Amino acid sequence: MVKIAERLTHLLGWAAGATVVLMMLHVMIDVIGKYAFNAPLPGTAEVVAAYYMIGCVFLPLAWVEASGGSIVVEVIYDKVPVRVQGAMRWVADLVSAVYYSILAWFSWGVATHAWRIGETVDGIWRITTWPAKFLLPFGFVLAVVVILLRLILGPRGQIRTTGTPAVQDL
Repeated sequence: MVKIAERLTHLLGWAAGATVVLMMLHVMIDVIGKYAFNAPLPGTAEVVAAYYMIGCVFLPLAWVEASGGSIVVEVIYDKVPVRVQGAMRWVADLVSAVYYSILAWFSWGVATHAWRIGETVDGIWRITTWPAKFLLPFGFVLAVVVILLRLILGPRGQIRTTGTPAVQDL
């Protein structure tokens, strides 16, 4: 289970990076088209908001959790004993898992509703937006899996976020 979660975490991290690159290229082509040829790329704002932004924010959530990249306030944490710090980390992980689970539950409802009605955004062109809605619950659920692996398995449940996987891991 840890290996599968690790592979998905890395895959979604790379996918999020790819969405940033694609967004940059898309916007660059739009700007060049607009100012150099007086022909902007139609639907750029809609595609950026409906797909790229969602992808680059929600796909890497599991990687952020695995790498310890979440925002942490250490006002009290540094002043308590190591044993209490461990308990504080455990409680914070548990609260995060519950929070992500609630967000996954609600975003799944939003995604399925958007799918049922065939949600679109109207601009110059009609752009189908419902597929991107499923990135939210997927990102949240994988973040919950990463946290639960860490809580249940301890050090054995850690997901590697640095370095490349060994050849036998592939």
